[in-house]
Amino acid sequence: MSYELTYFALPALAESSRLAFTLGGIAFKDNMVDGEAWGKMKGGPEHPLTSGGLPWLSVDGGKKYGQSAAVARYVGKIAKYEGKALYPEDPLAALEVDGVMDAVKDMFDNVGKTFAIQDAAEKVAARKKLLEDGQPVHTWMTRLNKMIEQSASGYLVGDSPTLADLSLFTGLNSMRCGFIEGIDMTLLD
Repeated sequence: MSYELTYFALPALAESSRLAFTLGGIAFKDNMVDGEAWGKMKGGPEHPLTSGGLPWLSVDGGKKYGQSAAVARYVGKIAKYEGKALYPEDPLAALEVDGVMDAVKDMFDNVGKTFAIQDAAEKVAARKKLLEDGQPVHTWMTRLNKMIEQSASGYLVGDSPTLADLSLFTGLNSMRCGFIEGIDMTLLD
């Protein structure tokens, strides 16, 4: 099968899928588009009905599928690392992975809301506040860190990498890569 993942040249929403393809040794075309190309694609005949934006996954050059978590789960089901799927077949383990993925999304959604703030200084201040003790991003980071500390394997779910680990890595890396002004790039040092 052939796979084409379309997203911007950013780590954010498609990065878990990119990492899953890579860890699983599955070849894929990483179609990184800019804002101008996205403007031409958006709302066109190939735009998946399940998606308002990117990323999209095309399988064998056919239908395009949307929604970043759905795409990541699909790739996690087909990608294996050291013989283990990155998205578990066991329903309880999958539930745990989904919980972490949703927690990371909730954490990042708080940052996402700041993109609507027009005043640059106000935007930076709002982002810095999210990282303060008792604030949403700090609270989620504390909870997820506790999961890692309590893990005998060092992985969030089970004894091997899963989409939970990729999702957390991607979410935190997206916040500290310098793309989001006001988030300290030494956040995880």
